[in-house]
Amino acid sequence: NCGEIGDLLKCSRCQIAWFCSVKCQKAYWPFHKANCYRNEFADLTAASEPRFARWMRKHQKLAVLKDDEVDRLERASAACTGPSRHEVMDSMYNKLDPRPKGPSYSLEERRAMHEAEESSQTEAKRLDAGGKRWSEISVPSDLGLDCGRYKWWQNQSYVEVFFLIPEKVTAKQVTVRMAPSDVHVQLGERHVLKGSWYGEIKQDESTWFIQDGVLSMQLLKRNRRGNYANGSNNADTFWKSVRSYST
Repeated sequence: NCGEIGDLLKCSRCQIAWFCSVKCQKAYWPFHKANCYRNEFADLTAASEPRFARWMRKHQKLAVLKDDEVDRLERASAACTGPSRHEVMDSMYNKLDPRPKGPSYSLEERRAMHEAEESSQTEAKRLDAGGKRWSEISVPSDLGLDCGRYKWWQNQSYVEVFFLIPEKVTAKQVTVRMAPSDVHVQLGERHVLKGSWYGEIKQDESTWFIQDGVLSMQLLKRNRRGNYANGSNNADTFWKSVRSYST
């Protein structure tokens, strides 16, 4: 490059170009860097097959491409979007173990993907917890029923009703309206319970809450053990269903 022909030093990276000194190499680097690549395959074979290693460095080629790497090049040639064949080849060039380049994203895209992943993990944990809790809710024989959309059971004083909240429904999309004589429960766009109670409840002493993806309602019967309505007895505290189907 500078005309010197004696006592030359080889570039430690590509091992093809020669320079008289480090100063000379730095001066020529703006021109040399475009063709300066480390050939990992040649480095590996240099000790056992120096002639073959020199040939690979001279031609800046790898000896072998595996089947999956050839497939990757062919897919890149046929693809309408994504890295081109040239870009894929460049990512594999002069590497002992050529792996695909990872996708490049902007800071905003990475932040959005991170938030989406966190949201997905949170939702998955909620669904796992909800599904587990739902499966653990058992209905005592002859004291309630699994109605599919909800489960309920009772004793002589209380009624408990449970709803499994669907995957895409958030807590803000749950609507519960309880009155002494009627009820309305809506999960997202779906009305799962609407109409009159089988028997009246004490609204001020009844409640509902959401835990682990399950909506729970705890209802105090107005006509209950120790607080019977006039002319009623213990048998009248029994609910045959949550809703009244009388017309």
